[in-house]
Amino acid sequence: MKKEIMTDKPAVHKIMTSAAPLFAQKGFAAVSVKELAEAAEVNIALISYYFGGKEKLYAAILDAQFDLIDNIIGSIRNEENCPIEKIRRFSQKFVKLHKSYPYNHRLIYGEIINSTNCYESIVKPGILRHHDFLTECIQEGINNGQIRSDVKPDCANVLLGSLLHFYFMTNHLADEFLETKKDKAEYYIAEAVEMFLRGVLNNPV
Repeated sequence: MKKEIMTDKPAVHKIMTSAAPLFAQKGFAAVSVKELAEAAEVNIALISYYFGGKEKLYAAILDAQFDLIDNIIGSIRNEENCPIEKIRRFSQKFVKLHKSYPYNHRLIYGEIINSTNCYESIVKPGILRHHDFLTECIQEGINNGQIRSDVKPDCANVLLGSLLHFYFMTNHLADEFLETKKDKAEYYIAEAVEMFLRGVLNNPV
């Protein structure tokens, strides 16, 4: 039976907040329980008490990250916008998410590159939900005539996803090539998404 994580507890929040950057930077296997406890400034026994061990703490953190993305998707689905505006809105919220949780992409890509047991149970389903939403937007755009009928939704989705993720995977290098801007992430993502849309729209605007 899955252990219920009491995320409203201050100690639980503190452990998860301090553990996420460690897992993102070093990978699951390289982080010890002792290191996690020291980073959170808690007794080592609390990790077992609240989470049932390091692996379940790691799983809880990944779950929390995908919950944030799912919340974004849910909020956009509830808005009365055309599919093109949904794509723009998603990209804007995506930037804000990664700026608030800069370790998010490292956690997820770490699982893709060096998978743990969490990949099949948490990461892959989460990525597929993200993929399905963008495919849904692209297909809706094709159906209503905004997007060209010859566009392949799956290929367009992978391309769009690559544009969104690229900056956050390489921002330490990408920043060297971008114009001097206060908010380089917003600048790059907005420009990249508009370039993408100009390539798929029937009447680019």
